[in-house]
Amino acid sequence: MEDIPGYLRCASVVMKGKRKTVDTFVESVVETDERLIGKEGELTGFFGVYGGFAGSLGSSIMKETLRSRLVATEEYCSEHGKGMASGLRTALLGAQQDVYAGWRSHGVQHGVHSCVVLLRDGKVLASNAGGGSAVICRADGVVGLLTESGPRMDEAEDFKIMSYGLDWEDEFIILGCHSFWSKLDPTRAVQMARSTLRKYRDVKYVAQKLAVASQHAGAPGNIAVTIVLLNAGCAFGTEETGAMESPGLLEKQFTLQSWSRSDMSSELDSESSYPSSVMSNKSSLRLSRKRVTRVPKAPAAFSRDRVATPDVSLAKTSAKTSAKTSVRSSRNISVAL
Repeated sequence: MEDIPGYLRCASVVMKGKRKTVDTFVESVVETDERLIGKEGELTGFFGVYGGFAGSLGSSIMKETLRSRLVATEEYCSEHGKGMASGLRTALLGAQQDVYAGWRSHGVQHGVHSCVVLLRDGKVLASNAGGGSAVICRADGVVGLLTESGPRMDEAEDFKIMSYGLDWEDEFIILGCHSFWSKLDPTRAVQMARSTLRKYRDVKYVAQKLAVASQHAGAPGNIAVTIVLLNAGCAFGTEETGAMESPGLLEKQFTLQSWSRSDMSSELDSESSYPSSVMSNKSSLRLSRKRVTRVPKAPAAFSRDRVATPDVSLAKTSAKTSAKTSVRSSRNISVAL
């Protein structure tokens, strides 16, 4: 899946609600695991949304310990979906014990709603405990639920891991906390995200728009949402129309920001890393560069402080021009008389 343009590019937004403190956290990590035997390293994406219940202690502990426990398991390096699912389940059980230990040490019991998605090598593992959820936008905007609702993280006796296979045309995944989904329907959220992505091609702006939409709909608490791209060409609506310039350029722009690995630039520039379906017709790619339409710039991030200030220099110039014009016209009138 690493040769797909924009694969695993993500954006997250946490918006403070009516509560006095922020008890909701997000975690997004995209890396290559070089410990895999016989491989250079699979591109792995870990994404989590943790919403607090009665306080922020449980959600903060989940963010600090869950991924570190997952990486420490032997199953994390497994090439099979069952092995990765077993490692994720072990990490969730260990993080649950960390939450209980935090209760004993701090003397308070703060619950947590957790929603976690793990992606590697065309596989998606998802687990949800509480009111959070994760949905996927497949080809042609088809909405699919990746998780099921259940007891909170601190109340669950066991954790169910859902496993799915990715398709080339899958577009993006949305993870949201329990407050986010309380007032926003998954179908509406996917439709809003899909239309905005195709118009602006700005993942961060889409996450902001979804968070504001949920808040305006009456979400009671803090809001957290994460969007993960699976295929930029399909999500932006450029894969079929040929409006995308070169998959290599998009791939370099998106993946290098996530990986921060300069040694991957040579691989991204090589034609072998491009999708075979795209490289089958190089002439169409050259012609498509001339037909690329200008993408409208996404509006500012919902700033309330934006005030239109007049251009003082332009006002002064126009005033001087009008003064000169009036002087010239008066001179012409005196000469005529």
